[in-house]
Parts: sequence; C-alpha cells; structure tokens
Amino acid sequence: MEATGVYWIALHELLEQAGFCVCLVNPKEVKQVKGRKTDVADACWMQKMFSAGLVRQSYIPAGRLKELRMLMRKREDIISMGSSYVNKMQKALELMNIKLTEVISQITGVSGIRMIEAILRGERDGKVLLSLCHKSIKDKKADEVLMALEGNYNESWLFLLEQNLKLWKIHEQQILIVDQRMEVLLSFLEQGSSFVAPVHKEKPVRHHKPMIKDLNQKLLNIYGVDAGCLPGVTNYSMLKLLGETGTDLSRFPTEKHYVSWCGLSPGHNQSGSRSRKAKMKNSSRVGQIFREIAQSLLNSKHIAIGTFIRRIRTRKGPAIAIKAGARKIAIAFYNLLTKGTAYLEQGAAKYEQQLKQREQQYLLKLATKHNLKLVEI
Repeated sequence: MEATGVYWIALHELLEQAGFCVCLVNPKEVKQVKGRKTDVADACWMQKMFSAGLVRQSYIPAGRLKELRMLMRKREDIISMGSSYVNKMQKALELMNIKLTEVISQITGVSGIRMIEAILRGERDGKVLLSLCHKSIKDKKADEVLMALEGNYNESWLFLLEQNLKLWKIHEQQILIVDQRMEVLLSFLEQGSSFVAPVHKEKPVRHHKPMIKDLNQKLLNIYGVDAGCLPGVTNYSMLKLLGETGTDLSRFPTEKHYVSWCGLSPGHNQSGSRSRKAKMKNSSRVGQIFREIAQSLLNSKHIAIGTFIRRIRTRKGPAIAIKAGARKIAIAFYNLLTKGTAYLEQGAAKYEQQLKQREQQYLLKLATKHNLKLVEI
C-alpha cells in the first residue's frame, strides 16, 4: 500500500483488523515511469517491485504504541502552538519597553508569570513586582529587574498581553490533559513487565517536563534496561523514543541500518576522484530526537561526546558536528536495547588524552617515514 497523505490510515487499520499483513511503502521509493501515472498502473508496478523484493516496508507501531506516538506528536504540536503565544507576549512587553526577556531566562516561569499577572491587575510599582520574583532573582538581578520594568504601560498592548497569556494557559492545560492520558497508557504498557532498579541518577528535564507520576520507573520497566546511562538522555527523550520506535529494534539487522533509518548516516558525495557538495538530508523524527540530545551536550565539560562534537564543529561546522554526535548516541541506544551493552562514559579528559596519543603516533610514523627523529622539549 502506498502511503499517500492520511488517506491510507483508515484502510490500513481495517486490513490489519481483518488479519492482513500490510506492507506500507514510501511513494518516493516506488515511482512509476513518467507518463504512466494511473491508479491501476501504480498498483501493478508496486506489485512487481514487491515480488522482486525491492520495496522497503515503513514502520508502523502496533497496538498501544500507536496511540502513544499519536499522543506524543499531539503534545509536541500543542507545545509548538503555545510557544507562538509566548512570542506574542514577548512582543507586547517589548512594545511597552518592558525588558523582562533580557533579565529573566523565560517569562513563562514562576517569577515571570507572577509579574505579568500583577501588571495585568494594575500593579505598576517595580519594588512590589520585584517582591514576586524568586529569591535568586532578587539577590542577583534586583537592579536590572527594576530598570526593565520602567516601561510605557499602554492599555492596547496590555489587552494584547492578557489575551495571549490566556491562550497560552489554555495550551498548558491541554498539555496536562494529554499527560494524564499518556500516564494511563504507560500503565497498560507496563503491565507484565518485571521491575528494573534504576542504576543511574535521573537527569533533570528543564523544559516541557511531562507531568506523569513515576515516569522514570515506568520507562525502566517498559524498556527493561536503564537508558539513563546514555549521555544527555532524559525521561522526556526516552518517552519520545518509545512512542516513535517502541522497544523492539530487531527489525534493524545492524546499527548501521538503524542510524541510516534515522537519517544520521554520513553523506557519501564523492564520485570517482571528484567530491561534490550536497545538501544535508533532513533526518526523521527519531533522528531529530537524537539531534536534540546531542545539542544538549554541546557545552558539556566532562562528557566525551560533548568534546567530540566541539572538535568536529571546528572543522565541519555545527550542523555536521551535531549530526555526528547524534549518530554516536543512536548507536549506543541501539546496542543497549538489542545487545544489552551498557554505555560506559570515559570522560572528556580520557578522550582528549587518546586524541593526544593518536597525534603523537601519527607524528612518529611521519618522522620515521622521512628518516627524522622526534625530540621532547
């Protein structure tokens, strides 16, 4: 069956319920010869390609995993829509020359929302507004906050700010409803799983944390292993990966097949002796999750993959460096789920030491080739 828009979903579900094993294929991979585009011709062509083993089946999660993927994608859509109202709130503040965005990390935090709600109630005293902030802000940024609140409070822009704040709160409430539905779904997926004790400390989720009770333990029991050993992998990223691929990666014969499916394989743009420039292909949703994990390691000081990403960034640029780091994390994730191979963090210091030894060995080899001798200074 050809995956065209969303039209295939209803028929695909009906055929699966009837007991058929449906092979869903990407339309880009089964293109017909130009000038022969009819429904009957397409069906015959796909049948021939399938008989010859030239068709790759798309992955469709089964059962409750399909519902979990739908809920996770819906949650991401709500977050994206809610962020647009946050941008409009920031615009309304800027129009009134209120520079809160420059002194606090996010206006949708506890301190930011308290000050905005007080402003909408009619409060204009900077000291009163400052008293609503968190203790750390009052201790470190008191003067900056007072200066940022000296704005031109216009009724039109205040109305715009109020409307966007209400719309943002509606989206936050919808996210909580989705989280409640996912909590029930994870409880069903957890049934029949054995208890897995956590090995590593749970990593904090700083933005859009799912409000699901005992999320870490639920994911440990469902996965059967502690994926928290992987650098940068949080409960949130584990939940997104569970919705996209599930826990069974045996359909990928090797780690190379998996990273290729994620869109994280290195590009091969050389033909003969000529190296051609090519645009980097977009990764899949799973590849984007691994990219986000790699992005979070960019400024890490003690993790080897973070040092690797920064080293590649100096030569190839940030996009390729993040892709290379994401590929390493994806390989470690695949090996953990399929082989049970736990990731061992060697640390940035040991990684840099290995690089130094490699450079010394290369220089020694080069010196030997040219009948030279290396002397330590």
